[in-house]
Amino acid sequence: MKETQQIKSMFDRIVRRYDFLNHLLSFGQDFFWRKKMAEQAINDSTPIVLDLATGTGDSATALLKSGARVVGVDISFEMLRAGNKKIKKNIKNAIFSPIVASGYKLPFRNECFDAVTCAFGIRNMHDTESAMKEIYRVMKKGGKIVILEFSLPEGFFRNLYLLYLKKIVPFIASFFSVRSAYEYLGSSIDGFYKPHEFIKLLENCGFSNIKTISLSFGCVYIYVGKKN
Repeated sequence: MKETQQIKSMFDRIVRRYDFLNHLLSFGQDFFWRKKMAEQAINDSTPIVLDLATGTGDSATALLKSGARVVGVDISFEMLRAGNKKIKKNIKNAIFSPIVASGYKLPFRNECFDAVTCAFGIRNMHDTESAMKEIYRVMKKGGKIVILEFSLPEGFFRNLYLLYLKKIVPFIASFFSVRSAYEYLGSSIDGFYKPHEFIKLLENCGFSNIKTISLSFGCVYIYVGKKN
């Protein structure tokens, strides 16, 4: 798929400053967002979690610190390599397995994960429905899907946020990384599903008991669902 290759190439190119810019441009809130996602995914047991679009491992780190065993999947080898190195350095005896694969064709048998998480990766999968159905396939019955994704807030703040995303973010990023990648960030957020639309998509793909958690004035949402 041409779009998938373009996304892979983009993330391969921005890996060196990726973490730094994530923390800078989110004003450090990305740590909090990922921690909240991990809290939703983990229960009292020690689950096996698939972290889709795991990138440089910040979400996997939050999951590992919560006691999970994590399989991290990403299409970018460079991102995975950076994430694996960081996890090995920072978490002793972490059970983390990095795998290069597409979210459209996961190399796992049916019903093998207790939970599937994805932070800021779903909007990069242009055939979102196919990706959701593949997630559903690899989840155990009773398992959780937990999606952390950007959204657009309502009201006056929406226009300020769009200005920040489409003008200020690319300008700042251009001093440290590839400007076009951060122009894509704003356009991909603007073009993504509204929360009620994404909930409907999850339901159409078989997920139930869906709830949402709004963070940072509606700039970020956590979607939690279950496979019955």
